[in-house]
Amino acid sequence: MTDGLEDVTVVCVTYRSAFLVPALARTLQGLGTSVIVDNASDDDTVPALRRALPQSTVIARTTNAGFGAANNEAMRQVKTRYALLMNPDCDLTPDDVRTMVRTLERYPDAGAVAPQSWRADGSAQMCFRQAFFEPPVRTPYAVPEATCCARWLHGCCLLVPTDVFKRIGGFDERFFLYYEDDDLCLRMQEAGHACLFEPAAQARHLGGASSAPDWRITLRKHYHYLRSRHLAIEKHVGSMAGRVYLAKMMLAAPLAAVAYTLLLQPKHILKWAAWAAAAWRGAVDRLLGRASIPGARS
Repeated sequence: MTDGLEDVTVVCVTYRSAFLVPALARTLQGLGTSVIVDNASDDDTVPALRRALPQSTVIARTTNAGFGAANNEAMRQVKTRYALLMNPDCDLTPDDVRTMVRTLERYPDAGAVAPQSWRADGSAQMCFRQAFFEPPVRTPYAVPEATCCARWLHGCCLLVPTDVFKRIGGFDERFFLYYEDDDLCLRMQEAGHACLFEPAAQARHLGGASSAPDWRITLRKHYHYLRSRHLAIEKHVGSMAGRVYLAKMMLAAPLAAVAYTLLLQPKHILKWAAWAAAAWRGAVDRLLGRASIPGARS
């Protein structure tokens, strides 16, 4: 066990992440205890993890239940005071983790703390902001000089008190991918636990590299983005706002997909076609009575 990190278990979810395993192994070997859940990868991810990280607990799912559900499954194995929820394309040092631990110890009522993440090109990644439904700040993102509270923290790297995470029910597993971190932060705050940003802790994050590039994965990500945004709007803004959003996307997304097809722009065709499919699927779900969201604001 790494000295000073006895209270931390690293939790990581993988999906078709075999190419990231060597770098992930180097990171985790310095951080002590870790639990990795693989979401039914069809590549060499699980064998590679077990070869590179024999000291880690590796759980191989037979189905892909989504990011939140896999994290919840891993968290059921966590016995330490804190859990570091980390994407497989993240890298940080033991000292960065210790810095986040000290932050939570200074603010014992907090529910999560995030470091400042940096992209491969050296630019700062936006790691905190307003809630997704609040007006955005129009000034460029700037890294603050001291610890601060935030409505949203980037979910690529979060240190959470294990008991708080479990007390609020962990991730809402209806969010297959995207907006699960928005929802978690908002529920933390509703339960009286601040979400903190700690600029003294630094992480490196490739961003969008947790899975190997593949057009089918890209299509699926776009599809789940719209599904999750619709769910987040219904849950945190209200069912009427959710219906309005769905109606707008049902009309706009197919037209945009056709327009980009005529312009021969495959990247945008993929995105808008996936959004159109997700919007119409949402409408069908609502028509069949499958879209009710317990606790949604009316």
